[in-house]
Amino acid sequence: MHAAPAISETNGEAFLLSMDDVQMLQRSEGFSVLREHLAEHYAYYGLCGPHRTGDLAGWLLVRDTLHALLVPIVELFEKACSVASEATRAQRHEDLEYAFTGPARDSFVFLQCFLSSEKERDWCYTRGCPTCIVAQSLDSPCSIRLLYAAISLSDVHYPFTLEGPCLPSFMWFLDYVRKAVAQDPLYGEDFFELLQPRAERVASGIEDLIRQCLELSMALASASSTPSDAARPETSAPAPPVLAPRGGASKGMSVRRSEMAQLQMKLKIEEDCWREEMLQKCTQRLAALLERQAETPTTVGELAPDG
Repeated sequence: MHAAPAISETNGEAFLLSMDDVQMLQRSEGFSVLREHLAEHYAYYGLCGPHRTGDLAGWLLVRDTLHALLVPIVELFEKACSVASEATRAQRHEDLEYAFTGPARDSFVFLQCFLSSEKERDWCYTRGCPTCIVAQSLDSPCSIRLLYAAISLSDVHYPFTLEGPCLPSFMWFLDYVRKAVAQDPLYGEDFFELLQPRAERVASGIEDLIRQCLELSMALASASSTPSDAARPETSAPAPPVLAPRGGASKGMSVRRSEMAQLQMKLKIEEDCWREEMLQKCTQRLAALLERQAETPTTVGELAPDG
């Protein structure tokens, strides 16, 4: 782990964007809107003492790029926690992972562990000195893996984020990360290649997590609107929210359901309905028994033990 937020001149040169990339970002409406938002709400995050003489404009541009990459990941994780809570009725936060399977579950656990740290969450929201935020990108192999995954997913539509102008693809930013890692004395030239397979698994798992969240939310919404549920409002659970973008349904991402996922969802819904039906029958029988007991006087002799 890097103990200090300082960043070397070499690493600074590796992260600062070329003029061609700066001009490309300036042509993006979505990125311009994001920068205006950050300029208004993040104005108090200036350069700290050790970095006060640095190129503020250059570091702000890199900081804003990181914000565009990392915040959607955090928003996805928060929505995944919400739908997992609805699906599992888990009482403990660590049990939410059981809502997901395979690579999606692995990436959910990775995000859960990573974002449990206030420092890492602040980094994802790019809160702090812009230069320190950029330096923290190399703080640990986990932060590099997450940044790699975020870059790889920059072409993917996130159905849980706020609606607005689309951001551009940031695949080109991977070259800056690769150079910064290679020039960092802690990692060296070979580290990025060693890290890449694990980072790609995180990216693939997050993409699968998006699909499973959509499948779960649709299955839960379907279960909550079945006729059997409508006929039993006193025993039905509140309908879970459908995870869709604010302002409309997602149009940029197709959901691919595997046969196994469909079968698992069908069996789970059937099991939940069966349990609910059994609970209702038991409740009705108990109510009838109590009603009969209330109507029938009970003598002291009936309450006395035999013998």
